[in-house]
Amino acid sequence: MLLSASSTGSRVSGVLDSDIDAGVNAIRILSEEIGPRPSASTEESAAALYIGQELADSGLDPEAEEFRSSRSFGPSYLLTFGLATLAGLFGRGPVRYMAGVVAAVMGLGDSRFSGYGASALTKRRVSRNVHAVIEPAGEARQTVCVVSHMDSSRSGLMFHPRVTPFLGRLVAGTGVALGLQALDPLIGRGPGKWLILKARLICALAFGLILEREIRGVNVPGANDNASGVGACLAMAKRFSREPLENTRIVILVTGSEESGVHGMTSFLASHDTEGWMFVNYDGVSADASLRVLSKEGGPLGSVDADSDLLRMASDVGVEAPELAAEPLEHGSGLPYDATPVMVQGGRAISVVNQDGAIPDYHWPTDLFEHVSRPAFRNAVLFGEALLLRIDRR
Repeated sequence: MLLSASSTGSRVSGVLDSDIDAGVNAIRILSEEIGPRPSASTEESAAALYIGQELADSGLDPEAEEFRSSRSFGPSYLLTFGLATLAGLFGRGPVRYMAGVVAAVMGLGDSRFSGYGASALTKRRVSRNVHAVIEPAGEARQTVCVVSHMDSSRSGLMFHPRVTPFLGRLVAGTGVALGLQALDPLIGRGPGKWLILKARLICALAFGLILEREIRGVNVPGANDNASGVGACLAMAKRFSREPLENTRIVILVTGSEESGVHGMTSFLASHDTEGWMFVNYDGVSADASLRVLSKEGGPLGSVDADSDLLRMASDVGVEAPELAAEPLEHGSGLPYDATPVMVQGGRAISVVNQDGAIPDYHWPTDLFEHVSRPAFRNAVLFGEALLLRIDRR
C-alpha cells in the first residue's frame, strides 16, 4: 500500500499529503480564481472544465453530461408561494380553490423531485455533471458513487447567520402552511378561515424572503459549500486511482445545479441505472467543526432516512479509528442535499458534513477560502477512504 507521510492514529492511510494539498488547492481555485459559481452559469461551466482536467490528470477518463436547469430555486418557489398567496385575493369559489391546490401540488412535486413541481417550468438554462469511473482491481461486485456539487449559492435574509440555526423549522413551517391553505374548500369557513388566513400569510412571508434573496442577495464564493466537497472528491480520485479497491467500482460524480433544486443529481439518476449503488455525498467538509454524517435529510417534515447499513459502517470506522469518528446528525441544513433524491427513490446514501450547530458561513458572503480548516478537511477525506475500504471488505 502507498503510505502517507504520517499515519492517522490507529490506522495507516493510503492518502498522501499531496492528495490533501490538491484538494485544498481545488477549494482555493474554485472559490477564489473562479469565484462564485451560480447554478447553470458560465462560472459553473468553468468549474466543470477544471474538475474534468483534474480527474484526467489523475489518470481517469471523465465525462461531462448536460441537462436542463435553472439559475436559482427562486423562480420556482416564487411561483409556488406567489400562487398560494394570490389564491387568498380571490373570492371563495373554484378559482381560489384551484389556485391553492395547484400551489400545494407544485410544492410537493419539488420536495419529492418529481416532474410536476414548479421547477419544471423554470428550466431554461444548461448545466452539467462531471463523472469518472475507477474500476476495481478484481471483479466488480458493487458500486459506490462519491458525490459533491460544484455550484455555490446566493445570500439573503433567509440565510442570515441568526436565522440559519432555525432554518429547518422555518422550512417545515412554510411546507405546513402551503398544505394547509390548500384545504380552504374543506376548513375555510367559520373558525377554520383564520387558520387558512395565517397559512397564506406565512406563504406571503416566504414569497417576500425569496424575492429579497433574488433582488438583494449576492452570489457567494462557496469555499465550504461546496468547493470543499469537490476538493474531497478530487483527493479521493487521486488516492483510489493509484490503488483501486478490490471488488468495488468507484464513480466520482460532481454535480451541477444542486443549489437551484438538486437538478444535477436528479438528472444523473434519471439517465443512469444506479440500482444497488451506494452514494457517499460530501457537502461542506472544510469548516472548523465536528465531522458528522447525516442520519436524516429533507427537513423535520417529510424527512428521509440515510441508509442504515452505511450509518452502521460509518460508526464502525469511528470504533476502529476514534480520530475519524463521525457522529450522526439529523437535518444538517433543513434543505435537500445531493443524497436526498437518492433516498427519496429508496436508494442507499449518506452525507458527510462538518458542523456542530448551524452550518458555518452557510450561503453567506463569509464562505471564504481563508476560513478553510485543512485538518478538518483532511479528516473528512480520511473518513471517506476508511468508509470505502470497509464497504469493499464486507
